[in-house]
Amino acid sequence: MSERDQQILEAAIAQFSRYGVRKATMGDIAAGAGISRQTLYARYANKAEIIDAAMRLITEKVVGQVSEAWLEAGSISEKLDIFLDYAIVRFFDQVKQMPDSIDLMTGSGDGGTSARHGAEQGKIDLLAGLFEARRDKLTANGTSPRDLADFFYQGSASFLFTARDLGHLKALLASLKRTTLMMLGES
Repeated sequence: MSERDQQILEAAIAQFSRYGVRKATMGDIAAGAGISRQTLYARYANKAEIIDAAMRLITEKVVGQVSEAWLEAGSISEKLDIFLDYAIVRFFDQVKQMPDSIDLMTGSGDGGTSARHGAEQGKIDLLAGLFEARRDKLTANGTSPRDLADFFYQGSASFLFTARDLGHLKALLASLKRTTLMMLGES
């Protein structure tokens, strides 16, 4: 990714956080990136393309951070804690304060569906790789590494919107983690 693209996407993320996905304009994004609207449109045809690229950038960062942190972790339990911290807990306050955050996460509005799906897949792939070592146990329990990864990610991500506060979020995530560890035979 070019330095210019990085600059544009960081500005877009800031504008979405500030104004919400629906209200942030291409002009806001261009101004935030310190470029003209013409320069922005030369790179991205519309806001949907920017949303898609911004979500991919966020996912790449999260997956990279988690993968790096996993190198120091020993157990699946520790790795799940790391994943939940980087992929869910660190976004909780931001999502709660962001106008229209539900639009971005659920795919409503300008182009969010394809972007959300792509962002999810990167995280689900990471988890599926982690769970692959327990394929036999999962098969015996009637599931697969990919299915459990999808369940774990979708459940944890949904808590961003249903948790009342950070303490409640952590309690929900702890229950999900215990259930997942039991499925993996790690209880």
